[in-house]
Amino acid sequence: MSLYDLHEAQLNDMEGQGFAYSQKTVYGKAYKGVFFGEDADTIEQLAEVEEGEDEPTFTGILYDRSREREKSFSINITKVISTPTGERADFVATEKP
Repeated sequence: MSLYDLHEAQLNDMEGQGFAYSQKTVYGKAYKGVFFGEDADTIEQLAEVEEGEDEPTFTGILYDRSREREKSFSINITKVISTPTGERADFVATEKP
């Protein structure tokens, strides 16, 4: 797996850094990513979104094969980790970007 660079990104209206990438699975392509932001409370609230509520939206760079494009799509936050550079949110796309 190749390494990806952090780029300016948004999680809903929150500014931060992150990226998304495609990954082959037995079910087809999955789109995953990471976002680093400063507001821990907001990221935690977005991670706890219930089914039927508005899902968070990631806007940033998507690495797909050899291409690098700016995309915006709905996500599901799977894990939130505190790091020295802010809160890290790992996510999975809930729609095809």
